[in-house]
Amino acid sequence: MKSIHKIFLSTLILSLLFGCDDFLEVEPLDRIDGSSFFSNDQELVIAINGVYAAQRLVFSRGDGGQRLVHRLFEERSDNAGGDHTDQGERVETDLFSEGTGNLPISGLWEAMWSAINLANKVIASGATAEGDAALINRIVGEAKFIRASLYFYMVNAWGGLPIRTEPTEDFGNTILPRSGVAEVYSLIVQDLTDAAGALPNTYEGGAGNEVGRATNGAALTLLGKAQLQNGNAAAAEAALRQVLGRYSLLPDYGAIHSGAGNENTAESIFEINHNAGNQTAWAVPRDFVPQSVAGPLGTNGSTRNVLSSYPTQDLADSFDPADLRIPHTFGTATEGSYLGLYIAKFIQPGATSGSDINFVMLRYADVLLMLAEAIGENDEAYGYINQVRTRAGLPNIDATSPGTFMEKLMNERRWEFAFELHRWIDLLRLPDDEVIAIMEPQIEAQQLNKFGFTIDLSLTSDNLLFPIPQNEIDISGGVVEQNPGY
Repeated sequence: MKSIHKIFLSTLILSLLFGCDDFLEVEPLDRIDGSSFFSNDQELVIAINGVYAAQRLVFSRGDGGQRLVHRLFEERSDNAGGDHTDQGERVETDLFSEGTGNLPISGLWEAMWSAINLANKVIASGATAEGDAALINRIVGEAKFIRASLYFYMVNAWGGLPIRTEPTEDFGNTILPRSGVAEVYSLIVQDLTDAAGALPNTYEGGAGNEVGRATNGAALTLLGKAQLQNGNAAAAEAALRQVLGRYSLLPDYGAIHSGAGNENTAESIFEINHNAGNQTAWAVPRDFVPQSVAGPLGTNGSTRNVLSSYPTQDLADSFDPADLRIPHTFGTATEGSYLGLYIAKFIQPGATSGSDINFVMLRYADVLLMLAEAIGENDEAYGYINQVRTRAGLPNIDATSPGTFMEKLMNERRWEFAFELHRWIDLLRLPDDEVIAIMEPQIEAQQLNKFGFTIDLSLTSDNLLFPIPQNEIDISGGVVEQNPGY
């Protein structure tokens, strides 16, 4: 269903039922009026929990478990490929051949806007809610952090966006034109600046299950990431230096994604939380692992001849064979219906109804490598890179090591964060012609190695953004304009 129609379906029905006859205009006794709910601190606690749930839906399940975020930010890159024998539009984004009616893209667009709308409702309600002022201020900060995280991924997927900061509750503010990329980043920066001022450094836990919520460190880390992505290195450095030393790298890289009992660690800054016991399991990783591997571990896996998502040979070949991250990143299936590389980062033995593994969105290794990039090539920057390399069992590098500083940094990020939704966004910080030079031969080689044929792939800068879903343009009457090239 079209996203705007989806938001207002209930409003339209109520208008048709109650808009004509006075005798029907009675106060409902069996429900809470939306205009009066979220009027105090305890109701806002319930509301912000719903915003976290909507964020989890976006990043962990998507539309019916279709791995929408993974498709757009990992499979799109040179890290992963998709099953091109599957339904066509599910793999169009891997081949840069998606059209304006692509349903996975539309599904992610709708899920993200829905979550933003919920965050907007919490933020707006916080201005008039009664109760503990400090708690209300914190909850609004959490909502702004989540809104900023969604806008960050959206601006990197689609470029300029309609900026919605008020809850969409009637037909008066549904259609907005797209604002420029700079304006979207301005909102992200303001939201994260506000959130950093409102959020605590840590949570104590307890009955409110506060551990795992957004913190000051999470807001500053995402602020640094947004500033770096927007080309403002000095502002990125200023934000990231405030996080430096407040977290630490885990000694064992494999412990980062090892599952229940290892959540919200000393390295973790923000996670999308999962719990199979309360029906918030992460089902997506089951698509990454062949059954021949998953079965002996007591978990579910794929029986397909080609996995819906798998590591590229290019990624595997790029690793130093001595890198300790390799066995915790991918493996090789040698028997069964699927043969070849598979993603091993999120496997939880014994998980049959979905995984309890949390998705780590922000972690301290990211702070170190982003800060190195923001500073630029010098001894301090190499020191941060080498902290990450030391854990991986690799020797230090410096200015005399082969490659440019950016090449070395981007390689380190690729190895450290494979399949964690960083790679495509990282590539977008490079000049367009460099991204195209990376992707064209990679896609052609992937097709030849996996499916026995090549494709005629000729990319332009237009291919680096996804199309705005056509139904959004149609509903707006052309107010929302399409990206070039579609």
